[in-house]
Amino acid sequence: MLRPYFCAYHSYLENMELLNSEERGRLFTALLEYSKDGTLIPLTGNERFVFPGIRSQIDRDKAQWEQIDNVKTANGRKGGRPKKAETEKANGLDENLKNQQVISVSKKSLEKEKKKDKEKDKDNISYSTATAENDISACVQAYEQNIGPIARAAFDDISRQLADLPADLICEAISEAALNNKRSWNYVKAILKRCREQNILSVDAYRAEKENHAAAAAARAAPAARPQSKQAAVRERLKKRLEEMGGTQSDDPADNRIYVEATELVAEPLPGE
Repeated sequence: MLRPYFCAYHSYLENMELLNSEERGRLFTALLEYSKDGTLIPLTGNERFVFPGIRSQIDRDKAQWEQIDNVKTANGRKGGRPKKAETEKANGLDENLKNQQVISVSKKSLEKEKKKDKEKDKDNISYSTATAENDISACVQAYEQNIGPIARAAFDDISRQLADLPADLICEAISEAALNNKRSWNYVKAILKRCREQNILSVDAYRAEKENHAAAAAARAAPAARPQSKQAAVRERLKKRLEEMGGTQSDDPADNRIYVEATELVAEPLPGE
């Protein structure tokens, strides 16, 4: 038997707190369609982060409803619910024991359905409701700490950025904007745009790219080493030769003159020194 409704729990209000009226309307319509016949409506707003958690609860409620409906159907085929006296006589069980057995079977079936739902969600849902809310909360906190009170437009844009960029990379871009004294969401978006263009999709890759850029800038700014001139090379050889002589002068005046001139030449600075 098709159940003509789904349960809306008060706890859903907390999950829908950050949604606007249009997003709540789309979410509720999608939940009704899914509960009716399993139809999945494409969602493009923030409601897509809330839908998976509520959908799982609908599946669990549906499984429990079907379990109860199957028990009622089985009893109907036997002519209705057995009378208490006949049940005790046939099975040797009192009514309380029978109820405990039914409850035990229902609990086991429900636990099996919960386990199946968890495995299904793990394979098919990239963002759980809790993860999405934590990511948005982290980005908003980084924004307010580094830039200032967040506007609705910036909040919505952060939600869209999270569709293909990790939250820690967005927080890193926000911190970079504050460090450069460019406290605006447009500056942060420019950083994230460059990350996409360069396929930088993690904080580690972003920091590595910054280090490479800084190293390249330092290399460009460093003065190039001047090659040793021919005069300098000759002087170095002459200096080494004089050191080998140890200051010893010859008895020949001509040799002494050469020695003195060589010493003076070594001591004289070259142009540009």
